[in-house]
Order: sequence, then structure tokens, then C-alpha cells
Amino acid sequence: MKQHLAHIAIVVDDYDEAIAFYTEKLHFELIEDTVLSETKRWVKVRPKGSNECCLLLAKAANGEQKSRIGNQTGGRVFLFLYTDDFKRDYQNLIDMDIKIVRTPSHEEYGTVAVFEDLYGNLWDLIEPIRHTNNQIPHLEIPQYARVTLQPVEQAYKNVLYINWFIAYTFLFAILITLFIFISALHITWLIYLVVATLLLLISITIAAVEIGFKNKGWAIREKDIQFKKGWLFQTTHVIPFNKVQHCELVSGPIGRKYGLASIRINTASSNNIDISIKGLKQETAEQLKAFIMEKIEAHEHQQI
Repeated sequence: MKQHLAHIAIVVDDYDEAIAFYTEKLHFELIEDTVLSETKRWVKVRPKGSNECCLLLAKAANGEQKSRIGNQTGGRVFLFLYTDDFKRDYQNLIDMDIKIVRTPSHEEYGTVAVFEDLYGNLWDLIEPIRHTNNQIPHLEIPQYARVTLQPVEQAYKNVLYINWFIAYTFLFAILITLFIFISALHITWLIYLVVATLLLLISITIAAVEIGFKNKGWAIREKDIQFKKGWLFQTTHVIPFNKVQHCELVSGPIGRKYGLASIRINTASSNNIDISIKGLKQETAEQLKAFIMEKIEAHEHQQI
């Protein structure tokens, strides 16, 4: 099934007055002007170069319809006029003394201004952003390495060591219990193997904490947040604010002893990746959360 909008009716006070405005001031073209009766005509106009939907100029026939002239949407923007040359058409609005309600602004979707027609209906004049996919020379690729990353708090290393100490203590307790009460495990080479394995694991853990801690860092930019982590394999996450769905502050019992907290960011990716920035001061984490939430609310407001 294929459907399309053919006409949008706009209530006017006078046919000829409305035709003059749209054709002489907005430079629309008159498509049809057919007399249907002594009081009713079938009048259609549309922007030049457009083969899509037309405006049907409908003269108010009674008091109820007259009360809707200029306010068919309760004060919201009624119609959206797209253009391939915003500067040209905006200058035309000024030259024709058409009332500008909101001066031009650059939004994510393009350049936009709001104006009124002769009856007070609000219009958006929009030049949308042209989406291209041209090849970018490698020298023009943004150099994320040049961003100065903020290190996490030094006290966070203590938190890491305490957490690992608790984990290994629990593991040692289990192993000692097993070797004491299970006589089949009283084998010298097996004991040496377990001890060597544990020492290797502890060494790897210490290396991971020391090297990984140095590589942790974060940075805030105008449109995104960066977070770097890892020791053998390092990962840098670049998260645009318009992809963030939620942000929460997390603090564990050990971290709270050092005045530390974490920020967990839930993104709008296909696999719902959660990014956690750990090792922040409590005040910094609270400020960062508030900043990100403001960015989320600003993006949602733009979509309304």
C-alpha cells in the first residue's frame, strides 16, 4: 500500500489576500484557483520547485472557523518550510517585512528560524544539514591522544589492593580448608603447584593494579566523554552525550572510606554497554553526573 499527503488545509480570512501573501512574499506558486460557489473556491499553493504536498487555502465560513485563523495548533509551530538556501530565503523574509519570531540558530538537524505568516501562523524555515560520506584524509582524523586525560584518585589504588586482598584471603581460606580435611590432596608436588600458581596470580594482580592504574584517565569535551583503561590491552571509550540513556553514581563500602565513588554510564548502543569511571572523588562524581544528566535533558528537549 502506498499513501501520501496531498493537501494541508489552512484557514484564511480572504482568498485573494492569502494568495497575494504566499505568492508575492513567500514566492509560492499558485497551482489552482477554481470557483466552486459564490462564496467558496478551491485554492492551492505550494513552494516553487516542490511536487509534494500543497497548501489548501480554506476561507473561514463561520464564527467557529474564524476563531481558528492563525492559531490552528494552539500556538505551536504549524508548518515547516525546508530550503536549499537558508540565507537567501531568510533575507527574503526580512525584505518582505515578514515578522521574525525567532532569529536563526544552528541545531543538530540544521539551521532554523521561526516566522509568522499574515495571520499569525508560526512557520519553521529550515535548511537541513546535508549528510555526506566523503573520504577523510588520515591527517584530518581527530587526534584523541592529544586530549589531556584526568587521572583517577591515587587513593583508588588502595581500594583495589584491599578488594584483591579480601578476594585472595577468601581463596586461601578455601584452599587451606581443602588441604587440611582432604587427605588425598596431601601430595607434595600438588602443594608446590598450587603455591606457585597463587604466587603467579598475585604477581599478575599486582602488575595489573600498578600498570592499569597509571593508564586510567577520563576527559570531558563539549559533545562527548572519554575514558581510558587497561594494562596489557588498553581501551579508550568515546561516548557522545546524545547516545547516553542514563547515568548513575555508585559507591561501595571500601570506596566510601576514602571518599571515592564511580559513575556508571548506560549508552544507547545495540548491546547496552555500561561504562564505569571508577576512582573519582565523591564531589567530582556528583558534579560529573549532574553535568551528564543536563546534557541528556538538553538532547531530549531538542527532540521535542
